[in-house]
Amino acid sequence: MTSPPERKPKRRKNLKSSRIARANWFYTRPETWKLFGICPNTLRNWEALGLKPIEPEGRLFLGSDLNAFHSRRRKQVKNPCASHEVFCTACKSTHSLLNEPFKEDPLSRFTSRVSLTCPSTGKPCSSFVRKTVLDELRQGLESKSSSETPD
Repeated sequence: MTSPPERKPKRRKNLKSSRIARANWFYTRPETWKLFGICPNTLRNWEALGLKPIEPEGRLFLGSDLNAFHSRRRKQVKNPCASHEVFCTACKSTHSLLNEPFKEDPLSRFTSRVSLTCPSTGKPCSSFVRKTVLDELRQGLESKSSSETPD
């Protein structure tokens, strides 16, 4: 007796690519739902966020408009960390290495892994940092601590 084939989890199409629609094609609402794997409410939310149909009744969308809308949304969502910040996957926020105590684990001549404990969740978060950035951080911390101590 053979076992049934393993099924891979279905990936959401709207996360895969911002150029999923054909640029010069027109898409109706049901075709858009099927193309991106979304429900009607999600399409209404997209319209509220700036996706414009090509006719007043709102029944047709141009493929290039759909692609442009998704590329704009992807750019808006990306907020890269600064060189002195670490992103915490537990609380979904960034933590400054200037404010939190961190540990350094040298990996090579040029990079180190910097890890700290999230103050809100207590979970570890880490990032890879260049040695030059670490030197700048140390200088900033030393000047900060020397300015706080009275003479």
